[in-house]
Amino acid sequence: MQVIYPENEQERLEELRRYNILDTLPDEDFDDLTSLASQICGAKVSLISLIDKDRQWFKSQFGWDLGVDETSRDVAFCSHTILQPDQPLVVQDARSDERFRSNPLVLDDPNIVFYAGMPLVTQRGYALGSLCVIDHEPHQLDELQLSALRKLARQAVRLFELRRAVDRGNKLLRERESAYKLLTDFSHVIAHDLKAPVRNIRQAGELLREDYHDLLPEDGMSLVKMIERRATDATYMIEGVLTYSKAAHTLKVSFEEVNLRDTIERAVRHIQIADTCAVEYLGTVEVLQSSSIALLQIFQNLIGNAIRFNDKKECRVEISGEFDKDSGYTFHVRDNGRGIPAHHLDAIFRLFHTALDAEDILQGHGVGLSIVKRLVEALGGAISVSSEIGVGSTFTFTIP
Repeated sequence: MQVIYPENEQERLEELRRYNILDTLPDEDFDDLTSLASQICGAKVSLISLIDKDRQWFKSQFGWDLGVDETSRDVAFCSHTILQPDQPLVVQDARSDERFRSNPLVLDDPNIVFYAGMPLVTQRGYALGSLCVIDHEPHQLDELQLSALRKLARQAVRLFELRRAVDRGNKLLRERESAYKLLTDFSHVIAHDLKAPVRNIRQAGELLREDYHDLLPEDGMSLVKMIERRATDATYMIEGVLTYSKAAHTLKVSFEEVNLRDTIERAVRHIQIADTCAVEYLGTVEVLQSSSIALLQIFQNLIGNAIRFNDKKECRVEISGEFDKDSGYTFHVRDNGRGIPAHHLDAIFRLFHTALDAEDILQGHGVGLSIVKRLVEALGGAISVSSEIGVGSTFTFTIP
C-alpha cells in the first residue's frame, strides 16, 4: 500500500526524534490512558501509536493481541490520522472504506473494522502519532466520547513533554557531576602544581631579604618585599579556590535536627575570638531541620568576617532568627563594625571580590562570603546585606 506523507514530514520526524521515546519500555502512565480510552469509547482495543519513517510503533497497547510492538507504516491507520492534526480520523466500517478495505489488518488478523484516532500534536504543532481505539465490528462515537478521547490525547502529549523534561534534567545532572569532577581535578592541580612553586617564590624572597639585605639598595629591598606580598596573596587565593570548590560537597550529608545555639557556639569556638568581642544569639528559633555542617560554615564565615574587620575597641555581633510558616526561617547577623561602602554591596558575594582597605588585603579575598552565598542557595534560600559606614552591617539569609 502507498504511504501518504504530511507536507512537513521531515520536520515532524525531527520533532519525534527530539522526544527520544521510540523503542522505550512500557510505561504504566501511558497504559492507564489506553485503558481509559477503551472503556470510555466502548472499544476492545486502544493504542498509543507513533509514526516513524517506515513504521508505526506502539508506546502503549490495550487489548492488542498480535504480540508485536510495531507494524509497517504503509498499513497503519494512524499514518492517515496525522495528515490532519486538527481533527480526529473516524472510520466506522473499514471494510467499506476505499482507503482501508484492502488493508491486511482489515482482511486478516486483527480484522479491524472500526477505528477512531486522535492526533498526538506537540506544542509546536507536529502530529507524532495518535491515541486510537479499534473494534472488530462497526461502531460510532458520540461527542462526549470524542471529547474524552481528545483530552486523553492531550494528556499523552503532556506525558511526552514530562518525559523529555526528566531526560533533560538527568542530562543536566550528569553534566553537573562531570563538571564537579573537572573541578575536583582542577583543585588537585592547584594543590600540587601551583602551591609548591608559589611557596618557593615566597621562600626565595625571604632568603633574599634575610641574607642579602645589606647588599641590596633600598628600591631592591622594596621589590623583594613586593614579591613576598604577592606570593602570600597568591597563596591565599589558591586556598580560597580550594575551599570554595569543596563548599557544595558539604550538602551531601543528610539533613538532621540542628540545635541553633549549639551551632553558633561551635562557630565561635572555631574562630577563637578575643575577650573584647561579644557574640550573642537573640533569636526565637532553637531547633530546625537542615544541614548542620552547612549552617556551621555559614555562621562561622559571617561571624568571623564581622569580628576580623571590626574597627571598634569593643566589637559586638548579634544574631537573631525567627520562623514564619510562609517564608520559613530568617536569620540576621548584625555587627558594629566599619560598614561596607554602598558601591560594594551588589558585588560583595562574588568570588574574590573584596571591599577591604589596602592594609587588610592579606587577611582575605572575598572567598568566605562567596561560600556563604553558595551554601545558602544550595539550601534553597537567599542572602542579602545592608550596611552603614561607621555603624555596621547586617547580613540576612533565609532558609525555606
